[in-house]
Amino acid sequence: MKNRYFSLIRSKKLNRKKSKSDNKITKNNKRNVGASLVYVLVVLSIISAFSINFVYYVQQKKDMVFLKSHKENKIEKKILVQMENKNVEKILERGINFDGNLILMGKKERYFDSILKKDGKNIEFKNLIFLVKDTESIGNYRIKSISDENNNEYSLPLEENKVYSELKIVFARKILGEEILFQEKVGFRRGSPLEVEMRVVESEFL
Repeated sequence: MKNRYFSLIRSKKLNRKKSKSDNKITKNNKRNVGASLVYVLVVLSIISAFSINFVYYVQQKKDMVFLKSHKENKIEKKILVQMENKNVEKILERGINFDGNLILMGKKERYFDSILKKDGKNIEFKNLIFLVKDTESIGNYRIKSISDENNNEYSLPLEENKVYSELKIVFARKILGEEILFQEKVGFRRGSPLEVEMRVVESEFL
């Protein structure tokens, strides 16, 4: 009986020790799990920060390349426009050799908006707006669009003996892959019952 009593006491003590030991293990496990979670969160935050920075870096590089390319294209186009202006000046000064005759162009705009045509023995300038679509001017420009102040668009050819409201005419030519645009604003007025006068109000490269 006595032995049984001591055995019970010993068993309770062992159970208490085991319980304390289990509690310690559980606490340690919780600490380990907590530490692991913190570590995982730290690693994830580092990865996230790196990813965001990397994406931002890539986007910046992309933007820089785009801006650089855009800037280079603008400079190239500017140079091409300068070259065209020089060509116009040369032709204005030296004239055009057409059908064995030296023809003076007279005004800058004819380089963009006119061709030379032979009518019998006479040689004359003919404006592209009165000719079929895709006819090329002296400077190899074609009409890209014709519109008025209300943005109404017109198709080619226009009628020669008709008074139009002021028209905006855009001429285009491809040089080295770049599209060069030249714009004229043209006014009309009737000079006689059979004649309509046309004059360039303003002109510029776009």
